[in-house]
Amino acid sequence: MVDPTGLRPQALRLRAYAKVNLFLRVLGKRPDGFHDIRTLFQTVSLSDSLGVRLTPGGQPAVKLTCSREDLQGEDNLAWRAADLMLRRTGLAAQIEITLDKAIPSGAGLGGGSSDAAAVIRAVASMLPARPGAQALLEVAAELGSDVPFFLLGGSAIGTGRGTELKPLSDLRPTALAIAQPGVEVSTAWAYRALEEHRAALTPDSDTGKIEGSDLSCNTPSGGPLPGSSDGMVNDFESVVFRRYPLIAALKERLQALGAQPALMSGSGSAVFGVFESYQSARLVARTLRAEGFAAWPAEYVDRAASRVPGTPDFDSARG
Repeated sequence: MVDPTGLRPQALRLRAYAKVNLFLRVLGKRPDGFHDIRTLFQTVSLSDSLGVRLTPGGQPAVKLTCSREDLQGEDNLAWRAADLMLRRTGLAAQIEITLDKAIPSGAGLGGGSSDAAAVIRAVASMLPARPGAQALLEVAAELGSDVPFFLLGGSAIGTGRGTELKPLSDLRPTALAIAQPGVEVSTAWAYRALEEHRAALTPDSDTGKIEGSDLSCNTPSGGPLPGSSDGMVNDFESVVFRRYPLIAALKERLQALGAQPALMSGSGSAVFGVFESYQSARLVARTLRAEGFAAWPAEYVDRAASRVPGTPDFDSARG
């Protein structure tokens, strides 16, 4: 139980940043049903906006108001994060969340996971006895594999099921155009499809990007450099592009518009392209919107942007 001494009504507004995967390798299924992966996470400026209000006293309760009515319920990761923080701390309080969504769902950009991490950080900052980094990372991991990364933010190598994190120095500022066709991709489906695809491969198949000879060392220690295609690969592209050719076409369109390189993020459906300047990325996003795609200019966001005063340094307690 949290000692209520010193607990007072508090409110905080903060941003929940999207992420892209600058590379993503799927190594195999684990005994616990998850998959081992190796990825380079990077937060970007496309973001949701959250307001979190804590009122002490009474029965614990969570209320969520979301700009998207279909995301209003208790399945929303932001709601679940607040509920889990109440249960873990034994706090007698009400938490009200207002969530303005800009990050699309089913896009591989981690919007729901980022919202959950933002709620964890906000609530933790309001407690009189603030939980340590490891305790908050455990809460995050219970909610989803990407959530611990969003407590950290910036640039980080993710291994295991994505919860074992190695923070990297901030990559140099880089401009992106992020685009999404009118489809959402189920992450669970993408993993199943990749397993089935790999099971069907024969020894003399053209295994291409999926079956790299050394998946643990397929990229430089710091990850691929922005503006370079070295090491930039996403194992999910092979199966997602086959089922959703519009996503493959979107990647080709970004490349035709000058992206160096372009890559699908996560299990899709969003694709991002690296550009020389934010102005170029903004023009490309405008072009893609005129062609019927959802599209946004963005840039890399450093680790400091995700920090909330009063919360611990997650660099020292990574998984």
